Formats: sequence, C-alpha cells, structure tokens
Amino acid sequence: MTDGASRTAQTNGTDAPAGGQWRTAAARSITQVLNDQLTRVKVSPGHRVLDLTGVADRKHLSRLVGPSGHIDAPDRAQMPEDPRGYDIVLADRQPDRVDALAPMTALLRSGGWLILAGTAVTPPVVYTAVPGSTSVIDRVVRAINALTPSPAPPPSADTTIGVLIELGMDQVCVTTHTETSRGGGPECALYSHAARHLHDRLTGNAGFTTAELGQFDQLMQDPGILLRLSSTVALHARMSTA
Repeated sequence: MTDGASRTAQTNGTDAPAGGQWRTAAARSITQVLNDQLTRVKVSPGHRVLDLTGVADRKHLSRLVGPSGHIDAPDRAQMPEDPRGYDIVLADRQPDRVDALAPMTALLRSGGWLILAGTAVTPPVVYTAVPGSTSVIDRVVRAINALTPSPAPPPSADTTIGVLIELGMDQVCVTTHTETSRGGGPECALYSHAARHLHDRLTGNAGFTTAELGQFDQLMQDPGILLRLSSTVALHARMSTA
C-alpha cells in the first residue's frame, strides 16, 4: 500500500469549545461512520482511495486495500486532477458540498463509490430529566450551538440524491445515525465545558444567570439525564457501470 501526502485532523490544543475538544469529538464520530460506510461498499484489496476528510482511519483503510492498494490524502485545498482514477472517494458532507459533487464524482472509476459523512448539530431533544430542567438544557444548548462554530446541518438528502443521479450515479443510499447521550458522558461533558468557557458571553448578551449555568453544569453530570445533542448523516453513491 502506498500513501499520498498525509494529513492530520486539525486541533489547536486549546481548551476552547471551538478548538481542539470540539473538533476532536466531531472527528471521532465521522471516523466511525466512515468505517461503517467502507464496510457497506465492500472496499477490496487493490482499490485506490482518495481521502478528502482528513479523519479516515488510515490503519483500517490500509487493511482493506492491502499492499496493492493506494491511499491519497491531499491538502483540502488541492483537488486531484485524475479523472476516473479512484475506486473510493471520501469527503465531508457539509452545506457547500453540493457544488463540489461534480468534481468529486469525476474522479470515480466506473462502479466506484463516493462516501460523504458529516455531523449535524440539531436542536436538543430531552428524553428524561428532573422536573423543571428541560427548559434550561434546551436554552443553554441552543445558545452554545449559536456561539460555537460547530458542524452545520448538511444539505437536504433529496437535493443531494438528485444532483448525484444527474452526475451519473446509479445507486445512492443516505443514512442518519442518532445516539442518545447521558449526563456524565463525553458529549454532555463537552457541553458542560463549553458553558464554562463561554460563561461571560452566555451571561452577557445571551441573558443567562450564573445560577442557571451552574444548574446546567450539574445537569450535564447527572446520569439520570438522557438527551440527543447531534446526529451523523452519511451517504454512499455508486458511479454507473453502464
């Protein structure tokens, strides 16, 4: 297996919610989703793979493509000029990606697969909580999402499917993966950390009191709290063999 220029998911090492911790949490989720999608499309030894995400599991990919395979991971700003040169293309699923679908599909060989994955931060849904706490959780989480450059919702599935079919894809599958989070777990801990870091902004223009933020911090550590904070959307599409 030969490698192109390697890339590492960018983290800045700071404790800011918009920095290392926030991006690392999203990257881990995307890495797992990509692994699931690679299994579904049956990556084989000898396949040539282009990773435009920067967060694919390289060891897992290497095992799949074997010694005769090839993995390219160029800088995000550099789209390879290799028409029909790849069996698999991995890319981010973000709002501006629809415009980028044409150049990505142009890289696929006949029967090749495009895999898109992205984390969508959605309004929170609280399933279990102590009486009177749902409103605080909902308002603080929404405020944190508004103040933090966290992952944005992907384009609509129907829009993306329509564009891909026009581009010659003959099989498209979109899946949404949602997991609940419990107080004390990693995702709740991340929001608790974000609330502490953004304390001044949340008590300023956002209008929260210190008591409310203290309550939120305690709720995010309460194992009796069960909620949904985000979802992951994945898509795989095959280039027509006709």
